[in-house]
Amino acid sequence: MSFARSGLTVPWPTGCNSLLDLAETCDVPARWSCRTGVCHNCETGLLSGEVHYSLDPIDPPAEGNVLICSTQPRTAVTLDL
Repeated sequence: MSFARSGLTVPWPTGCNSLLDLAETCDVPARWSCRTGVCHNCETGLLSGEVHYSLDPIDPPAEGNVLICSTQPRTAVTLDL
């Protein structure tokens, strides 16, 4: 799991709920509001890798972006954070 702008790479911890939770744990600045994939404040560029949603968003993010509040990595992931 890599945060490109922050220059931080960390392993995905067992039991972590979302990419947003990991960002907060690592003190990586990330915007958010609802934590359910509805508001899109957490929409972030996915530079590489694949994610899966715990709940499919009602309105998907733009191409090349992910809603980090409701996703977990499926493969090694690099975010534009």
